[in-house]
Amino acid sequence: MKSAEKIPMRAVMEALSRAIPDPGVWWPADTRFEMIAGAVLTQNTSWAGAEKAVGNLKKADLLTVRNLSAADPELIRQAIVPCGYWRTKTLYLKEICAWFAENDAAAPAMDDASLRASLLGVRGVGEETADDIILYAYRRGTFIYDAYARRMLRAVGWGEYKTYAQARRSADSAIRGERFTVEEYSVLHGLIVQAGKDARKAGGWDAYRRSVLCL
Repeated sequence: MKSAEKIPMRAVMEALSRAIPDPGVWWPADTRFEMIAGAVLTQNTSWAGAEKAVGNLKKADLLTVRNLSAADPELIRQAIVPCGYWRTKTLYLKEICAWFAENDAAAPAMDDASLRASLLGVRGVGEETADDIILYAYRRGTFIYDAYARRMLRAVGWGEYKTYAQARRSADSAIRGERFTVEEYSVLHGLIVQAGKDARKAGGWDAYRRSVLCL
């Protein structure tokens, strides 16, 4: 099958905005630390499961750096059962607590590359989680190359990417060249996630692109 012609990302965003007037709030959180904890908890699970885990931590008054750092690991594990991998994620939450306590105050003065490298040095923080945190917690413009985005990129002619790192290396310069604002990156991520869910119902991204986005 002939590959789709590469469509500029801003044109994709405009089409997505017409198709999805309300993509919801991205990222839903009351504090920066809550957003960061949520990014760790949503790894390898649905947002619904992560949201329940975040809610349980709130009810237990554990969603502050001080309280979570001092909490008994078993108490944390019980709270985050809905998001799966609770033993591993308890360790990861402890690690991100230590990072936050040491680096949050200095983070605004870091350049984007240094902040990303610092986050990637935390056990349990991979590229997608780091970029989620950079975009939503520290308000730096960055595109999220998650599975939803990679399927979309293939459908709109940007190429087929098997990994997050591969997509970022190949597409990031061109996407940054379209000069999205931080808010636009945030909205675009939400649109892509919702579009991915809608595309599944429509029979796949190629069908969704043609019939719904008219691209």
